[in-house]
Amino acid sequence: MEETPSYFYHALKVDEDICIGCAHCIKSCPTEAIRVKEGKARIYENKCIDCGECFRVCPVKAIYIKQDDFDLLLNYKYRIALVPAVFIGQFNEGIRTSQIYSCLKKLGFTHIYEVEHGVGVLIDMMKNYMSKNPENKPFISSFCPAVIRLIQVRFPSLVENIIHLKVPLDISSLIISQRLIDAGIKSEDIGIFYITPCAAKIAAVKSPVEKNPSPINGVINMDFLYNKVLLMLNNSDNTVEPINHSLTGRDVVWSLTGGEASNFKGRCFAIDGIRNVIDFLDKIENGEIETDGLIEMRVCDQSCTGGVLNPNNRFVAMERLKNRAVYLDENPKNSNQSTFALSKDFYDRIALMMEIEEVKPRSILKLDDNLQKALKMVEHMKKIESLLPSVDCGACGAPTCGAMAEDIIRNQSKIENCIFVNKNTQEFYTIINEIWGDDKIVEL
Repeated sequence: MEETPSYFYHALKVDEDICIGCAHCIKSCPTEAIRVKEGKARIYENKCIDCGECFRVCPVKAIYIKQDDFDLLLNYKYRIALVPAVFIGQFNEGIRTSQIYSCLKKLGFTHIYEVEHGVGVLIDMMKNYMSKNPENKPFISSFCPAVIRLIQVRFPSLVENIIHLKVPLDISSLIISQRLIDAGIKSEDIGIFYITPCAAKIAAVKSPVEKNPSPINGVINMDFLYNKVLLMLNNSDNTVEPINHSLTGRDVVWSLTGGEASNFKGRCFAIDGIRNVIDFLDKIENGEIETDGLIEMRVCDQSCTGGVLNPNNRFVAMERLKNRAVYLDENPKNSNQSTFALSKDFYDRIALMMEIEEVKPRSILKLDDNLQKALKMVEHMKKIESLLPSVDCGACGAPTCGAMAEDIIRNQSKIENCIFVNKNTQEFYTIINEIWGDDKIVEL
C-alpha cells in the first residue's frame, strides 16, 4: 500500500545532498513521521505536523524550512510587515522598538503592524464562543498550528474541543487589510507578510485548517530578517511608529507560556513542549482531566520564544518580553498607547471572518477505507509487532518496532529488515545497504 496523498502543505524539507542518514530525526519526531531509506531521511507527509523537532536536532542542517522569497514584496504597492512580539524580544533591551521598525521600513515595508494588536478583540470572541458552546469542554486553544495538526492526526477524537476561531495572526491581518481597503486602497495592491518563529506557522498560512485561503501573502523566516535588521541597526537613527500602536503588557506576553490562559476564568492549563503536550492530550482523551477553562498548548519549550527560527536564547527573549510588558503597563503615555476599539460594524465583519467552520480529523492510523479490512490489518499489525524484539533500535530505518510493523502492513517495509529477525548474513548486508547506504558498513 502506497502513501496516501498529503493532507497538508509542509514547510520542512530534507536536502538529500547534505543528509548523512544519522537517525537523530527519526528518534526525535513525535508522530513517527520520518524514516531512513537508502541512507537518507524521508518525511511521511501525512504524519508530519511541522513541529520542527527534526530541524532542531539535525547535526548537519540537512533538514531546512522553506520560506517565501523576500523579493515577493516587490509585487505589492503596500507592503505590511506583521511582526510578532517575539521578534522584538530577540533584540537587546537597549534597542528601541521604533529603531527596529525603521529598519523594516528601509528593507521595503510600507506599514508595520504587530500581531498582538488583535489580542483584546480575540479574547472577547473566545469568551463568547466558550459561553455559547459548553458542550465542547474542555476548550483547547487554536493558537499553535502544530498542536492543531497533532490533534488532527493523533488525537482525532478531540478536534471538536478546539476553539473554532482563528488566532491573533489572522485577526491582525484581517484588521489591517480591511482598514486599508476601507481607506480606498485596492486589495490587489496590499501584500501582508508574516515574520514567523516556526515552521508550523508557515504551513498554517499555506494550508489553513479551514478551506478558506489565508489573507497573508507571504511568510518570512524570523532568523533571516533578524540578521538583516541587526546589520542595519548601527546606521538607523530614524524612528517609525506602527499604525495604532496600542499594545498592552497583556498583549505582549500572549505568546509566552501562560500568557493566553491567564485571561480566562475557571480551571485553566498552560502546557509547553511537544512531549508534555502529547502526555496532556493523552490524559484528556482518556477522561483523566476535566476542566471548564482554557487549555493553552504550545509544542515549543517556552512557547513561541522557543520557536526553531528564533535566533536567540528562548529564556533571554522571554525575559525581554516580560520586561517590555511591564514597561508598557507602567508607561502608557511613553508607549503611545490608545484604546484599541473597533466600531460595531467593523467588529461584526471581522468576527464573521474569524470563525472556523470545521476542523476535520485526519488520522495517521487509518489503514483502509473499508472498516472490516482495516480492523484485520490492525490485528495483523499487532501480530507482526509481537514478532519484533521491542528494542526500538532504529536499525530498520523506522523509529520503533511499532512503526516498523505499521510500515510492513502498508507495504513500505518488510520483516526481514529487522536485524534481529533476519539471520541470513548475505541478505543482512543487502538490507543494511538498502536502508542506510553502502558507506555505513565498517570492515574490521
